[in-house]
Amino acid sequence: MCLSNIYREQDHTLLMENTSRIDIDGDTIRLRDLFGDVREIRGAIVSADLEQNEVVIRCSEN
Repeated sequence: MCLSNIYREQDHTLLMENTSRIDIDGDTIRLRDLFGDVREIRGAIVSADLEQNEVVIRCSEN
């Protein structure tokens, strides 16, 4: 199983650990972790390094 940590591009803040699923609907990114917790973030994926299990998101400022 491949799980990733999700980071905010602006300051490299950890947004979610052990992310098992990422769904994108327009500018909304829905993250689901190993335990089924869900978090929605507005923004765009900047990079996904699958070897390092790291995804970086540029978050929209509200």
